[in-house]
Amino acid sequence: MKSQSLWLIKKNKPKILSKDIYYKKNNKTVLVKTLYSGISKGTENLVARGKVHKSQFKTMRCPFQDGNFSFPIKYGYINIGEIIDGPVSLIGKKIFTLFPHQTVFEISTKNINLIKNKNAKKYLLTANMETAVNIFWDSQAKKNDRILIAGLGSVGLLTAYYFKLKGYKNLYVSDVNLSKKSIAKKLNLNFIHYNKINNLDCIINTTSNYDVLNNSFTKLNLDGRIIEASWYGEKVGKLNLGNEFHSKRLSIISSQVSNIPLHMQKKHNYRSRLKLAINALNDNKLMVLINSTSKFENLEKDYISILNDKNIIIHAIKY
Repeated sequence: MKSQSLWLIKKNKPKILSKDIYYKKNNKTVLVKTLYSGISKGTENLVARGKVHKSQFKTMRCPFQDGNFSFPIKYGYINIGEIIDGPVSLIGKKIFTLFPHQTVFEISTKNINLIKNKNAKKYLLTANMETAVNIFWDSQAKKNDRILIAGLGSVGLLTAYYFKLKGYKNLYVSDVNLSKKSIAKKLNLNFIHYNKINNLDCIINTTSNYDVLNNSFTKLNLDGRIIEASWYGEKVGKLNLGNEFHSKRLSIISSQVSNIPLHMQKKHNYRSRLKLAINALNDNKLMVLINSTSKFENLEKDYISILNDKNIIIHAIKY
């Protein structure tokens, strides 16, 4: 059987490559036909531009990545598929896996996550919802804290949605791209201009913008916290750690998805966190975040322009 997958053969140079897959029926693996894969724009853009530092090659590696960050590389981690061969009880089931952009693949049954057959496309949000869960944990925010989430890409919006799901009332969201305001409204999130809010207990930054980080210091209360959920890659900037940063006893806390916070490790592992993320996606109104779609066969031509489109939140690739 022929399988096609998207590779970056060098910086900003996507290529669809083919290979033969030979599947022998067994009880430990399944053969999967991809229905949709999703593009996680922030991370995939850094990978495509070769901006992952060598020190992070191991940390940034996807579970089913081929190649490496110095190219060529097959990268991606959002895949919705249907099992077409394997144990009889699993055939026809729809699953979420952390597999890259590929038409057909074999995977261990230990690495599949069953999803509801209806509206499978919605579960393209799973990986970024996992990130949102980690950010929520890292914030250790109290229910009455005043919280601002700056940057409304997929991670920012899903983080805000997760806080709301957990009953947080004093929650605000902001983005310089005002087209995001209508999307926030559809999720019942309180959009506010960044310059118009102060007296915050927690700011979650997903913008990858050092200016937002610096400007946050004046907006926070005593012992305020900044959760830095951006991924800067090799991007270097200046931080002003004088003035309010010290006088207000502020904290900057790094948040990323590859490790579960120490204070949550007795309660959760990667499997249970993934289950939390999947369960958090019950509401179909989240489909508003999947606001762009294209066909896999056009991905070689479209991939870089998708990564650079500021209005796309999550892009769905249809197979």
